This record gives sequence, structure tokens and C-alpha cells, in this order.
Amino acid sequence: MTLRALIIEDEKLVAWSLSEHLKNMQIETVITEFGRNGVKKIKLDPPDILFVDFRLPDVTGLEVLKEIKSFASNMVIFFMTAYGTEEVSIEALKLGAYEYLNKPINFDEVTLMLERALKQKELIQKISLIEKEEKKRYQLGSYISQSRSMIQIMDTVKKIVGTEMGTILLEGETGTGKDTLARIIHEHSPRKDKPFIAINSASLSEHLLESELFGHEKGAFTDAKTKKPGQVELANKGTIYLDEIGEIPFSFQAKLLRFLDTKIFYRVGGTQEIKVDVRIIASTNRDLRKEMELGRFREDLYFRLNVISLTIPPLRDRKEDIPLLVDKIIDQFNFDLKMHIKGITKPAMEMLCQYNWPGNVRELKNTIERIFLLEQPTKIETWHIPPHIQNSSTDRPAPQKDTTNSIDNYLEGKTWSEIESDIVHWTLDKELGNQSKAAKRLNITRDQFRYKMKKHGLL
Repeated sequence: MTLRALIIEDEKLVAWSLSEHLKNMQIETVITEFGRNGVKKIKLDPPDILFVDFRLPDVTGLEVLKEIKSFASNMVIFFMTAYGTEEVSIEALKLGAYEYLNKPINFDEVTLMLERALKQKELIQKISLIEKEEKKRYQLGSYISQSRSMIQIMDTVKKIVGTEMGTILLEGETGTGKDTLARIIHEHSPRKDKPFIAINSASLSEHLLESELFGHEKGAFTDAKTKKPGQVELANKGTIYLDEIGEIPFSFQAKLLRFLDTKIFYRVGGTQEIKVDVRIIASTNRDLRKEMELGRFREDLYFRLNVISLTIPPLRDRKEDIPLLVDKIIDQFNFDLKMHIKGITKPAMEMLCQYNWPGNVRELKNTIERIFLLEQPTKIETWHIPPHIQNSSTDRPAPQKDTTNSIDNYLEGKTWSEIESDIVHWTLDKELGNQSKAAKRLNITRDQFRYKMKKHGLL
């Protein structure tokens, strides 16, 4: 895309020279000598780059910057002056100028400043886009579902996100999306602008977990070279997410319970009480009631955690959500990986829906990511799906040769186009996507087979 620059400058030679220099950089230019005219042009069609002089026939460059402040967020602005003081230059920077240029203008300096400014602008735009996508990822509506159990969970979430209610316990198998739900709750709570810090309880020993949560003082143990604040201290006013809380050592559970009750803790090796204001969201893939019966989890800690409890069902119990999830995951990977996969065929989707997904949503996401990275298809077909999922699924319906009844049942209500499409899909499935072998199986040429693939949306 060609960049456009507006030059507001009443010295004709300066304006012309700058314009010619920018044209050599493949930048389109427009010149005006009056500030008010420049403001009108900016409001009608903001340029990518603005060069504005301090002294103009009608208004000052500073007045121009004040007028366009609300339109200038995406512009790279250079403020030019031969007479301005340091105070004027600082005021221009405060009003949105990227840099100021002293006259006479050094065009090599212009080139370097412009290249640096445009790179910075591009980086800011990328960061902004990523932030927008990140927020979209954790919108309430992003936890899409049409299953009754998940709709009930999201109805409960809507009731609690705007409150400062107590601890939340998320239960469910590994990979069901507990961490995503925790982020959604945080992003829609009054604490959304404060830190969200996740701690994987299963990966830390008791000593490391205590130090990670509560921090330590210098010299508290051999490697404690300096004082270090803990994660609960860093998350003050925000949210702490304790992932896999069922893995916390029994000996540490009493300390955690005291913290949950009082929000007061001591750093390891410290003697000073520290009080914080954090919301706790905990998750577990274990049955905590059974853990209590076995003496591995404190009863009082369980009931302290279980103020609000949400149990996320496994994906095998809500298979009606799989098509929605697949479409969303494909859109997300298209954005993340800068790819343009055009969705998934009906037979491939049926194959995914027939599989039981022991790893739940995480396994589904990993499967699609693998297809993106290794297969890079135009559209996801059955032969792109990993063999262990293919082998667990039933074949696509195809013409049967066994009995008259099975043929009659298959043909009932079908058009020739639907039958031909089934045959093409079935043959490709049998030959694992090899077009030459599929054509040979049907006793037609490869070109004829590719024509039929194109006809039925497979190419």
C-alpha cells in the first residue's frame, strides 16, 4: 500500500524539496501552505504522514496539532521549525508529534527518522491487533457452546463476573478449558485491568510452591541471593489462578487455607505480615471429595475453595459443540499462523465428531494445529486427520454390494450428484488422499478424477 504524506508549509521551496524527497521514497504527497486548509484535509482524509511547520500564514503549527489531536492517532507527525524554542518543541511532542525537524532540513535525517517512525508504527499496530485478538479470545461469547450443560455454566459465569464474590473452584478433566474459563472470569471482573497470574501447582515442590506464592527474603535459603516478592504480592488487586490445586502437598495446605481466610502471608524467611487483595480461582482434574476421604486433601480447605463451583463436562459429553469449536479454532490458527485454510469438509467433521477426545478441547486444538503445520491443506479433508482418529471413526457411507436392501437404503432420497460426491469422498478416503490411486480404483483418468473433485468442492 502506497503511503500518503501531507505537507503544511508556506515556504514553497522547502515544501517542494521535501515533496520531491518523499516521492523518491515512493510516498505520495500533497502540499498546502495554510494551516486551516491542512486541518480540513486531515479531517476529511487523514494521511499516513504529516509534516507541519511552526509558523504559517493563518495559524501556528501548534494550533494545527491541537485541532487534529483526535484524528492523529494513526499518523506519523513531524513538526518543523526554524524559530521555535525548546519549549515549543516539547509542546509539539506533547501534542502528538513523533519528532521535530530544525530548518534547514537535513533530508538524510528525514529518511532515517521516517523509516524508524514507520517501523515503530507498524509494531504498535501489530501489538494493538494482537491485544484485540487476545481480548476477543476471552470474551464471554468466545466460550462457545450449544450444549445445555455449558450454557448453564456460562449463565452462572455471567452472574458472578461483575461481582467481588469469593473463591471459585473449576473442576473437570484435563484439557476441558478450565484455564480459558478462569481468564474469561478475570477479563470480565472489576479486576480486569490488574494482573492475572497463573501458577501450576502440580509442577512445584512444597518449598518451591511457598516461595513462588509468597516470595522470600534475602538469605532465606541457599540460593536466595536477593529479596523476591511472591506471585500473590505481584497480583495485588488482581487474580491468582491456582491450576491443579489437588496436587498441592498436604503439609502446605494449612498455610494456603490461612492465606485464603485472611489474605495475609509472610515471605519465606520473613517476619513481617503482608496483606493483599486478590481473588482466587482454583482448578483441579481430581475428585477432591474422594481425595478428602483418602486423607490427601483437607476438608476445611475444600469447603473454603468451594464457594462457587463449576464443573466443566468432557468434550465426549457435549459433542454437539465440536463443529462450533472446530470453526473457531480454524479461524484462530488462520490468524495466528497467517494462513487461509477454508474450513473443513463434512466427512472430516463427522470423523471428528465420532471420536471420543480423551484429551478434550486441548487435544482437538492440538490436532487441528498439527494439520495446519504439517498438512497445510486448502481445506481439511478426512485424510488430513491423524490415523488414530480415523481408525476410531466409521467410514463414510458408500454404495454397498452385499445385499439389495443395503443398496436400496443407501440410494433412497439421494440425487446423482450426492451419490457421485459420496463415491469421490469414499475413494479418496480408501486411498488416503492419493488422487492417482483413487482414479485407478474408479477406472478413470487422474484428470477426470480431479475434475470430479473440483466439481464437488474438493479442489
